[in-house]
Amino acid sequence: MQFIEKSYCGVRSAVYTLGKQGSGLQFLLLPMIHVGTKEYYQQVRSRLATCDLILAEGVDSNNVRLLTNWYRIVRRAKGIDLVTQEEALLFKGLKGKIVNADMKGDAFDKGWSGLPLPLRAFHLAAGPVLASYLLLFGTRDTIAEKMGSGIDDLPSRDEVLNEDEYFDKLYDLIVDERDKALLSHITRLDDAASTRKQLVAVLFGARHMRAVSAVLLHRLGYRILQSEWIPVFEL
Repeated sequence: MQFIEKSYCGVRSAVYTLGKQGSGLQFLLLPMIHVGTKEYYQQVRSRLATCDLILAEGVDSNNVRLLTNWYRIVRRAKGIDLVTQEEALLFKGLKGKIVNADMKGDAFDKGWSGLPLPLRAFHLAAGPVLASYLLLFGTRDTIAEKMGSGIDDLPSRDEVLNEDEYFDKLYDLIVDERDKALLSHITRLDDAASTRKQLVAVLFGARHMRAVSAVLLHRLGYRILQSEWIPVFEL
């Protein structure tokens, strides 16, 4: 499965609907890119409106806000004409459907404080540097380049070659630990599923979809019923 595709003409995000025989429960996987066009987020919003429940990401932590602050700088960069998910994905009318399926802020902060100090310092310092670069020289190509060739259900060759035990500790916190919280919600929904039709959106960053698709397809017996692409932005 491919979740995010980058090509010479732009970046696009896949959308998958998964279901299984004998169950009315279906999952709509929406692998998110946190920077895109307003049209991209409008298309995501229209799909969310068809869902009965939305499993959404969001860690309430100042540390997370510092780590992701560079996203908010993009809207100020001249010529990029992109917006952030935070400002453009509107949840008006959907609040009653949304469940925060992410890890708790205090759990994240505890994990963050347990990381080596040099690692924390590096990543906190890297944010302002990246933000400054984007303001001065940022383009859509620059943002797309950060995605490599895209995000699939299996790690790319470059990801494998660039594995580093030191930085893997941070990845474990910002991806693996949050995956555990999300997957616990998914398995509970599957356990309680009946023949009554229910469409559940999984609205998380694209890298989290690797764990989600693996559990749904290989452990819980779901299959892909439908797939489509949504343009994130053109180059």
